[in-house]
Amino acid sequence: MLVHHYLEYYSRSNPLQPCVKQGERVFTYGDINRISNQIANGFLAQGLQSGDRVAILGENSVYHCLLMMAASKTGMIAVSLNYRLAPVELAFIINDSTARILILLDSQQEAHALLKPHLDENITILTQGFAGGFDLDDWVDRQDDDHPGINVSPTDAFLQIYTSGTTGKPKGVISSHFNILSLCSMNETAISHRSNLGSSVIACSPLFHIGGASAVIQGIYSGQQILLHKMFDPVEVLDEIEKHAVQSLFLVPSMILALLQVPGVEDKDLSKLRQISYGASPITESLLRRALEVFQCDFVQKYGMTETTATAVSLSAADHRRALESDPGLLLSCGRPNVGAQAKIVDASGSEVGCMEIGEVWLKSDTNMQGYHNLPEATLATLTDGWIHTGDAGYMDQEGYIYLKDRLKDMVVSGGENIYPVEVEQVLAKHAAVFDVAVIGVPDKKFGEALFAFLVLRSGADMELDQMIYFCRDKLAGYKIPRQMKIIDELPRSPSGKVLKKDLRAPFWNDAERSIA
Repeated sequence: MLVHHYLEYYSRSNPLQPCVKQGERVFTYGDINRISNQIANGFLAQGLQSGDRVAILGENSVYHCLLMMAASKTGMIAVSLNYRLAPVELAFIINDSTARILILLDSQQEAHALLKPHLDENITILTQGFAGGFDLDDWVDRQDDDHPGINVSPTDAFLQIYTSGTTGKPKGVISSHFNILSLCSMNETAISHRSNLGSSVIACSPLFHIGGASAVIQGIYSGQQILLHKMFDPVEVLDEIEKHAVQSLFLVPSMILALLQVPGVEDKDLSKLRQISYGASPITESLLRRALEVFQCDFVQKYGMTETTATAVSLSAADHRRALESDPGLLLSCGRPNVGAQAKIVDASGSEVGCMEIGEVWLKSDTNMQGYHNLPEATLATLTDGWIHTGDAGYMDQEGYIYLKDRLKDMVVSGGENIYPVEVEQVLAKHAAVFDVAVIGVPDKKFGEALFAFLVLRSGADMELDQMIYFCRDKLAGYKIPRQMKIIDELPRSPSGKVLKKDLRAPFWNDAERSIA
């Protein structure tokens, strides 16, 4: 099976079925298949071949989806770019990807002028709605809409998604057709309300992130109508849930938090929503309980990473119900491996540790990446006998549930004690005044490292350090209680919703003798 096979199947069997809707524009499965054929033939006319990279820069759009489908049909690799990056950062990724063609969508006119001096002079540039290269719309209109007829293998690369580069330069993670379709199958098995032809799903995560790209492909895999949002807007998402028979959507915790802050969210008619999947960053227990109360639908937590083509572990809707009824501690778990996936916890030597012992989480499944583009040493360091080293510290209980403590690099060693900031954050988030929180380690002459808490307070709330310390006394060991804090307006986050702790740490560690960023 190949990604575009599902598009072609629905184009034959249900050509008038809506496939992608953005704003008032609706494209049927027949439309998407026909136009992606035209783009595919255009790629071939430009001299591109199977295995070539196609770089895409722009906000979420129908064209973005079309370009991915055209790459699928020709055996090319779609490289969706983070449009929020600085020109020099983008240029690094484009050149590193070895893309032969760059498509600049309608919002990227300014980026074009800034990027061009830094790019390989042989790269072909297509622009949409402004001068500077081949005009995309005119170029597509001139192409034949017959199937391109290229032989593509399930093991051929399909996506090259760049990691956020929290340490060092971003790395291009290569996922094949087999990887992404294995993900779709695993996702369908892990949810309580399986997708059906004609239902609607909201896609509001950026397509340059594996969560956004996989949401669109999952929708096509299931024959759904994809309600594509240019970018996440909490008011628009809630309005769309009311207007359409939205069955499901994927959100990162910061998006859930934003939805719950919309005035009158409790009065919205959300009865058609069947399930919310969430992941990509930790969620506090208090936020999850509030979301369950407001949305009154099934929740499924998804755990994975770009290197596992998104989800490999899930905390099911049944697990959430069990947690609320009798086992609240289960909400702190990210779940158990999906169908066909395996997980183990290992020590620094790669040996498996015992039940309830903390180590690094390793994952193995059909969704595991092929490797990092042009980085064989980094690939070997991350993949061992088919196991992905996640870089996450955690443990597994007797039932096989995985509990994450923190990123290994975020662990704080204070006075010889290992402290996982996520554990501290979970406690601080329970305080009525706290809206959002992040805890880091900072240099300390006596203990090596000490905890520092960044707090975003609720509107009108106030907090002093001694109040926070008193609140934590019966909830955390003394050495786990932060003795330094700062109140800020908002936490720095990546487009995928992860808190950028390296940005919070930088001012403290820039002049230190060693760095943990």
